[in-house]
Amino acid sequence: MNPEEARLEIKRLEDERLRLAPEVMGGDPAAVAEDRRLERRIRELAGSERGHHPDEAIEPERRDGTGGQRDTKD
Repeated sequence: MNPEEARLEIKRLEDERLRLAPEVMGGDPAAVAEDRRLERRIRELAGSERGHHPDEAIEPERRDGTGGQRDTKD
């Protein structure tokens, strides 16, 4: 999947999550399960396993390129 296709799929999945929101807020177990599934797929498409989020933010420990590992030498 190219980046543009991924972006469009993320948008579609986010729209689906918004559609489910009233049911999720109402506590519908099926809606909650579907919302979680959609969220996992969005994160997968956005590459969140590498520290990125759908909104293109980067985890603080990834900003410096160390992956959270800091050199402790003085």
